[in-house]
Amino acid sequence: MAAAAVEGLQITCDQARDILEQAKQSSELALKARDDARETVRQMKEIVEVREAAIKQVQDCVNRKNSFDDQWAEFQRKFDNLGKLAFEKLSGMLSAGTGTSNLRPAELISEKRVAQVLRKSRRVLVLTGAGISSESGVPTFRGSDGYWTVGSENYRPQELATWEKFNEMPEELWKWYQYRWGICRSAKPNAGHHALVELESLVEGGIMLVTQNIDGLHLEAGSNPSRLCEIHGRIDEMRCDDRMPGSCLHGLNLNQSEHFEKARATIEKMPAPAENEKDERLPFCKKCGVRQRPKILWFDESYNEAIFKHETVLEATKECDVLLVIGTMLSTGLPNRMVSEARQAGTIIIRIDPVLELDDPTFAGMLHLQGKSGEVLPRIVQELKALQGEEFPAPLASVAPSSSSSVDLVSAAAAAATIAATPDVSLKRSAPGMAQRRSLSSSKGASLVAPSKSRGLSFKAAGSIAVAAGSVTAAIKQQKKLKSVSLLSNSGLAKCTDATDGPPTGFFVYGTLRPDDDSGAAWTNRFCEGLAAEPAFLAGASLYVESFAALCFEQTRCSVRGVFLTPDVDGKSSAVKVLETKLKDADSIEGYPDLYDRTVATVETASGKLVRAYVYHRTGRVDRSEHACIPDGDWLSRKR
Repeated sequence: MAAAAVEGLQITCDQARDILEQAKQSSELALKARDDARETVRQMKEIVEVREAAIKQVQDCVNRKNSFDDQWAEFQRKFDNLGKLAFEKLSGMLSAGTGTSNLRPAELISEKRVAQVLRKSRRVLVLTGAGISSESGVPTFRGSDGYWTVGSENYRPQELATWEKFNEMPEELWKWYQYRWGICRSAKPNAGHHALVELESLVEGGIMLVTQNIDGLHLEAGSNPSRLCEIHGRIDEMRCDDRMPGSCLHGLNLNQSEHFEKARATIEKMPAPAENEKDERLPFCKKCGVRQRPKILWFDESYNEAIFKHETVLEATKECDVLLVIGTMLSTGLPNRMVSEARQAGTIIIRIDPVLELDDPTFAGMLHLQGKSGEVLPRIVQELKALQGEEFPAPLASVAPSSSSSVDLVSAAAAAATIAATPDVSLKRSAPGMAQRRSLSSSKGASLVAPSKSRGLSFKAAGSIAVAAGSVTAAIKQQKKLKSVSLLSNSGLAKCTDATDGPPTGFFVYGTLRPDDDSGAAWTNRFCEGLAAEPAFLAGASLYVESFAALCFEQTRCSVRGVFLTPDVDGKSSAVKVLETKLKDADSIEGYPDLYDRTVATVETASGKLVRAYVYHRTGRVDRSEHACIPDGDWLSRKR
């Protein structure tokens, strides 16, 4: 039975071989399937990698496009801003620095003459800079005390005071401004600030005050906020950062009036500086949540009307009678533009500063008073108060006529003595005729303003004390003498015009007869030839503009600035002969006695000498209510 069972399980050899062959084939198929699957997985991985790489490339392209758009937009913004800044600087600095060859040279002026200008002006514009604040102990942050350390880096204020740097490290810049404010908080207004406050009530029509300073000392001193323009901002105030997306002012044009109220509503007081610098935190706007920034005009920003009153300042500059510049080197755009606009309008510009810059062409065409504002401004205010005790225009003074139309021989010795003491200044002139005076005077309002080109004068400008003195050092000494010029009281006027107090030794000329006159009158050259010249002042007089210069003797403390001319020859007889000849010429040119009267008066030269001189005047002939009075009494300062 067992044998039979075993026999039933037996297979043939062929069957076994077939089974083994089939198993082998199945194994090969399985191996192949495995390999195929592995290959498929590998290929799928490659496809995934390629897809992911493609997606990444597409995303990079999108990102680069967005980044480029952002960068392009930022570039356009910066370029536009640069254009605005360039326009402001070019319109100010370049216009102020070019064309100065046509301006009168820089001239020194006394405190009393500054007061005279203010007394006779109706629209006074004052510009103050760092100089007035430095007298209160506010540092300029331009020396060694101006550096700020961040980590291991030292930065200068010029590097820090930009929006770009604030945007780069706002927390550090906030600490720096809080540090600066901490220093400014201890400063108090000085006598100069208080004098300007007093000046507001003394000048008819008040004054407009423009300051480059950010310390707020003018307002603390009591200046009228409605007539104060802080063109570089305030260090104790902050505002919403309009250049940040999402801010209250983002995208608004701050020169458009409809945005002014909204812009000014974002201004807040800065928080008090923390006792520990590490505790300083950059504040954020309560309304929009965007960071705050100091209300400061940075170097990479432009002026606007909403925050800095840019247009208000320019309009005031165009309308002012006098621009008083105090303690600034005019190194920024808007102040330079103010000076340029004032020059073009023929406005009197007076600069007060401890440092004289008479040779710098930037300051040509200005009257300069050397001194600290805290010292000179109070004295100017006191002199102005004295002048306001007078009527304006002041009552006319009685004037004694000169005795004859020829030179008195008694004057020969005095003339020779004066000539010997007069600087040797020769005037090379051509000799045109004189008959135009009457035709010029016959037409009311006719203009002599056809500016003459250079006439080759060796006496380049009687209008410049520095030139007449020979050096800036000598000019400083002369200014000290000018401060003590005796402006005669009403009772002293008779003495000033008394022809018996000594013989005349020359001429006091103030209009078209002065050698530096710019009217282009034909007779100027011929008359000045052979005469030495020195700047001089005639007290008790004012100068009016008809179609020519018209001097009137008045009961006033004011004075007229002109030039003292005396014969530039050797020998007494020669001097007398020249003076006699010139007197006849002057009588003819000035239309004496039909057009002008003539007297002899005492004048003071720039070197401090009192001399007697012939003076042609129109006292009692001028309708002073109809003709402009030149505030500083200088024909070169008239409006053109």
